[in-house]
Amino acid sequence: MKIYLLFFWLLLSTSLFGQSDSAKSVMLSILNSIEKTPAYECDVKIILDVKFIKMKERFGRMFYTSSDKVDYKIKGFAFLPKKELTSSSSELLKKDFIAISMPSQTIRDEKCSVIKVIPMDLESTIVTGQFWINNKNEISRMTFITKENGAFTADLFYENIKYNLPKKLIVSFNVKDQKLPALITGDLEGYSSDESFEEVSKGIIEINYSNHLFKNL
Repeated sequence: MKIYLLFFWLLLSTSLFGQSDSAKSVMLSILNSIEKTPAYECDVKIILDVKFIKMKERFGRMFYTSSDKVDYKIKGFAFLPKKELTSSSSELLKKDFIAISMPSQTIRDEKCSVIKVIPMDLESTIVTGQFWINNKNEISRMTFITKENGAFTADLFYENIKYNLPKKLIVSFNVKDQKLPALITGDLEGYSSDESFEEVSKGIIEINYSNHLFKNL
């Protein structure tokens, strides 16, 4: 019921702010850039900061084939956001959607355009997404509200990697929404079962990317 009320409020907001053709063009341009990214692989370093969980830094390799096909080789570690982070943007933008221009905001001392995206497909796993776009047409931040896995926010940091790929990604989410410990599986250094997971606390996953190797170039 809450999902449908939220969807109704979002549709109502379109009458308040109005859908913007320019906002939709910006998002389609970003989708086009994502789809043009060739297959590549790179090193990843993952740092997990979640209450009740103790885990050392993890190192591995990421293999990108397309926006909806990404594989990781990281010994003893799996994490739920890997699917959403690689496919949520393209999944949301490949089908019909409403794009709404919101008031601009400053992210890390940089003024960003803010665009809210609402899928027209009621069966979409994503209820809504919001994107903060910098003056280089890069996504500085994105937030998704999903039907099953709660909400999460990703901050993206860039450092002159080809195809506007981020150097670092910091994902934050509510632990209760993500139903830990199902979120994290694998070889953990420590896990406290004495405290209740009913308490809502903030979890953070930091992913660093390096040594990119692009295919077919």
